[in-house]
Amino acid sequence: MLSTMGFWGYLAIVVGVAALVWVFYVCLCLLSPQKRPRRIADSLAEKAEQAPPKGKHAAWSATMFGSHGYSNGCVMVVEDESDLRGNMRVKLERAGYDVIEIEDGEKAIETISSGEMSFMVDVVITDILKSKGLEAITYFKTHYPRISLIGLTGLTNFEMGYTQPTTIAILGGGKGGSALLSLFSHLPGTEIVGITDKDPNAPALKRANKLRIPVFHDAISLIASEGTNLIMDVTGDPHMQQLIAEHKGPGAEVLGGAAAKLLWNVVQHEADMQANAFRTETMASLVKQGTIVDYLVKPFQEETLIASVTKAMEQREIHRL
Repeated sequence: MLSTMGFWGYLAIVVGVAALVWVFYVCLCLLSPQKRPRRIADSLAEKAEQAPPKGKHAAWSATMFGSHGYSNGCVMVVEDESDLRGNMRVKLERAGYDVIEIEDGEKAIETISSGEMSFMVDVVITDILKSKGLEAITYFKTHYPRISLIGLTGLTNFEMGYTQPTTIAILGGGKGGSALLSLFSHLPGTEIVGITDKDPNAPALKRANKLRIPVFHDAISLIASEGTNLIMDVTGDPHMQQLIAEHKGPGAEVLGGAAAKLLWNVVQHEADMQANAFRTETMASLVKQGTIVDYLVKPFQEETLIASVTKAMEQREIHRL
């Protein structure tokens, strides 16, 4: 009799310990998105492939989740411009986030309501002024208050008509190079193909690294880069003009048409910024009301995107507590 009771008592202890371990694991997955195993996301991705959502609006991203390691959280990007959507996905994945790409607000509502998706998503970034954007924000806020929301507004380069950007090479990493970097890295219709300076510790080079703009340690290599439209020399070196003349490509200009176009883009950008002022005010009021956590104005830099998502993740943690 005693031996029988001892056996059942021992079995009860084993079962109890196993249950505690399981509960601890589930809590870890629920409460710590930074430590959430990606294999959970992988299983959802496999389910999506085996049984995709029904309906004409169903759309799953082929690169919905990462495949290995751990995730910093899951971000749903709702944007109808596929190039911008893909660009945001690359930047967020590089920062350690899983990403779901959705074309519009209607599809976002349908997707978030299917299966375990509402459990996986931590942050939603959506263009409020596009199709069903504001409706989606209201829906998420009402039905899934734990999800942090980031508004998106402004115009992409394509939407503003800059189908072919002016490519710029900056020679000089001092104050002049830093000023040019700050201006052109945020100017629609332009792309900085690289910057160089003989001093590897020049301030503009450090800034370029943060912006993920190529840094060249050999000026000739940058000058001779194919596809460069405009070379801007702020080195102050009297011999640089000769070097540029000898090595620049046939389509590159030091001054001329490309420079005039660039100045016009600056003027046009200022006009567009004024037109977008109302949109920005709308976004700011939504933040103040607590409807969204933050907002992004297109075009934006990678560091701005990541900072906004980080802020949203922190807000989500506070809400959960």
